[in-house]
Amino acid sequence: MKLIPLFALFLSQLPAQPPADPTPRDVQNFLHDAAEDLSNKDSRGFLDHFDPKMPGYEMLHYEVEGLVARDSVVSTIEIVTDKAADDNRQRTMELDWILIVDSDPSQRKVVKITIERQGKKWKIVALDPVEFFKPKAAP
Repeated sequence: MKLIPLFALFLSQLPAQPPADPTPRDVQNFLHDAAEDLSNKDSRGFLDHFDPKMPGYEMLHYEVEGLVARDSVVSTIEIVTDKAADDNRQRTMELDWILIVDSDPSQRKVVKITIERQGKKWKIVALDPVEFFKPKAAP
């Protein structure tokens, strides 16, 4: 008999509506690793998160090389929205991305990306705006 009141107490502690599906851990890790690679000025590691066939990839490559040539780079990402395709092989996301380069004022933008599972890895196949990664002129 005591199980019923405890079970009722447990149910009363649950939210009225279930939370939206959270972003899967492997996707969170993928984004964390991308931000960390950029902060570590590892352009090859950062660019490995992108599909080279992505529109604007050449521009991104050029701009990231300019960023990592600077003295310090700090990159952080927070997921704003995350929508999975029906087959869970593609996700469309909005990321609150912050870049701090040297002592310049921080750059902050909601960046839209599409990621796609290619084999066992996620790859960014679309990024808007690519210009977000354009370094400001060095002093």
